[in-house]
Amino acid sequence: MHKVFLVDDDHFVRKGLLRLIDWEGCGFTVCAEADNGEDALEMIEKIAPDLVVTDIQMPVLDGLNLIKSVVESTNTRPNFIIISGYNDFKYAQQAMRYGVYDFILKPIDKEEFEKTLVKVSEKIREENMLRKNREKLVTLVTLEEILQGEANKENELAYREKLNIEIGQKIRYIIVEMNNVSYDVSNLTDIVDDAISSCVQDDTLIIHEHGNNSCGLLMTDKQLQPYENDMARFSRELQDQISLNLNTEISLFIGKKVTQLYEIQESYKTAITVSQFKYIIEKNNPIEYERFKDKSVNYIELEHSFYGLLVERIEENDTEAILHMIDEMFQNFKTKMFARDAVKTSINRCVHDLIKTIKNLDGNENNLSTLDQMLHWDYYPLTLTKIQDVFTAFVLESAELIVSLHSDNAKGIIHQVRKYIERHFDENITLKDIANDFYMNPVYLGQLFKKTYGIYFKDFILQVRINEAKKILRQTDKRVYQVGESVGIGNADYFVTQFEKIVGMTPTQYRNKIFGKSI
Repeated sequence: MHKVFLVDDDHFVRKGLLRLIDWEGCGFTVCAEADNGEDALEMIEKIAPDLVVTDIQMPVLDGLNLIKSVVESTNTRPNFIIISGYNDFKYAQQAMRYGVYDFILKPIDKEEFEKTLVKVSEKIREENMLRKNREKLVTLVTLEEILQGEANKENELAYREKLNIEIGQKIRYIIVEMNNVSYDVSNLTDIVDDAISSCVQDDTLIIHEHGNNSCGLLMTDKQLQPYENDMARFSRELQDQISLNLNTEISLFIGKKVTQLYEIQESYKTAITVSQFKYIIEKNNPIEYERFKDKSVNYIELEHSFYGLLVERIEENDTEAILHMIDEMFQNFKTKMFARDAVKTSINRCVHDLIKTIKNLDGNENNLSTLDQMLHWDYYPLTLTKIQDVFTAFVLESAELIVSLHSDNAKGIIHQVRKYIERHFDENITLKDIANDFYMNPVYLGQLFKKTYGIYFKDFILQVRINEAKKILRQTDKRVYQVGESVGIGNADYFVTQFEKIVGMTPTQYRNKIFGKSI
């Protein structure tokens, strides 16, 4: 309801207006009355009504001078309606110069007056909306400048005025993520605003749109007072309320507590930092910087052998083993404290390895119905459970395609042979032994290998061994004969001869060249 202030020296006129007009039906509530312009002026400054309904003829300070005084000497800007018993164009003309909305003659017609009130109410509503939108824009631009690091101590007071944050108030930046929704929620900030309103009776809270179903929230200790400054209690209630409104899981990341506005950027960055704990926290509880600042997550990747073993199980069409490996993979994310970014890296590595396997088999990964969701799984926030569901669906569909490609394409077998060589190059492997393992004729296998990869089977094994030997020479101080043994060549002279033949220099010369020694 908008506030209306009645000014008339006639007591019966004021009481008549109160009884005659359906103020609430027109969008107003009468907040005060006055019987003269002087008292009215003082009260208007204190009450700041949205509308003043005043008579013209009053003692001490008449209606027109009251309006003039309010416009010229106060910070309030109410709308005005004049009621008068004088049908004088001169009065009306003066009134319009001061922006008076309407000039109504006594006796008052109820229907006419209420129509005018409805129009004024709509005008006030639109003006308030425009004002709030302007203030919101200024606030968001100011916050964006702070987050971009453009704020400094010299601008502190100006920024406080724009953000309406008092000196001495502690401030936190909170990131709100909506999980498991695969489309943009365009009104997310409105939903969060509604949820906050049910938790905190404060319409000055600042919500910053991040995009991709996440937003930021500035929270001060003043706004936490109803919760006795207990951030954990407030954040849990806020999370529950937003989850209820959206019917999905919500993640909250609460940044460092700061006192200066230019430090809000640091609070924002620490909120991002603690978001790295997202996949290792039980029950998706809010994550507060003050509680996690001394803890750490691991920016590591799954064991290198895991990826090859997963592809192996897929090629073997062992669904039970595949599901077991995926469960183990996601359990490792939790028990080994994988950072959010590390989880992303590990999952994407698996996805790319599977796509590569499909391509090597001359398959088309675009035939996978789960591909698009898997390639963009991290575009919208997801819980770890949902990520596992998406990843499992992709792996199982990929497995079906790979098995199909293997059965239709002899290249699939050759691909497995090559993978086997790359994993067992340091063993005594022969074409005959591998052919027996894959139930193929050795001669045909050798021909197919040469046709597929453009190199003879024996030469490929030697190439793999020499490449690995170069790596060992670069990364260790093993003796030359030890390097040869490490890659499956026990005869040191033969190893040196073959190394020099392929690389163009001996193992010793290669190592010296790498470390800048004279050859």
